[in-house]
Amino acid sequence: MEHEEFSFEKLFTERLKQKSITIKKLSEVTGISRSYIENIASGNYREIPSAPYLRGYLMRLGKILDIDGEEWWEAISKESTLKKSGAKDTLPKNRFTQKYPTKFIWMGIVGVIVLIFFIMQFARISGKPTITLAFPSENPYTASSAEISIQGTITNADSLSINGDSVSIEPNGSWQKDVLLQDGFNTLSISGKKFLGGESQIVEQIIYEPSPQTTSSTKIIPETAPTGTSGANSSGSLPL
Repeated sequence: MEHEEFSFEKLFTERLKQKSITIKKLSEVTGISRSYIENIASGNYREIPSAPYLRGYLMRLGKILDIDGEEWWEAISKESTLKKSGAKDTLPKNRFTQKYPTKFIWMGIVGVIVLIFFIMQFARISGKPTITLAFPSENPYTASSAEISIQGTITNADSLSINGDSVSIEPNGSWQKDVLLQDGFNTLSISGKKFLGGESQIVEQIIYEPSPQTTSSTKIIPETAPTGTSGANSSGSLPL
């Protein structure tokens, strides 16, 4: 086809109608600015980037509209109004493609790593402590001594207390607390807390039943007179 005998601008408009596609949709599909497509459709090549970009646009538009992009380019390139290629011109790229400085890329990578670490540590940071009671192992528990040593382990906690009294936690999570009991029922509230997280609590019932104490009695035996001294006084003389 010769440019003098055929108008690519007219063909462009006809193909849009045939395919029922708008310039806006064509811009979304090809990634070419809507204003550039409108200028191409009207033959206004002064408002379009230099030749390499225009050629790339025509190739992309030709595939969508079933137009020979190379022939289209050859016809338009004969126009004296086209911008000449500059030293920094490159082939057209998707207009949505952007270049970002290296420092921003590294910042993004570090941010992703921190986010992954936070997600992995989320349960530890915001979760609730886990308390395990090793002794007593029964609930309720019957004790025969007034003093008992409560023992157990705790994980994912910053502090531990029994009935409000602070309990030291070993590096391995173990703990121990000596408690004085009162006669009858004793309730121990064992609480674990996190600085930024939740709180866990277990309740242990201990029944203190003192062992019966053994009482010793002294039997008093009354004094009796020696045998054979019946009727005699202490001096051994006979009564007068």
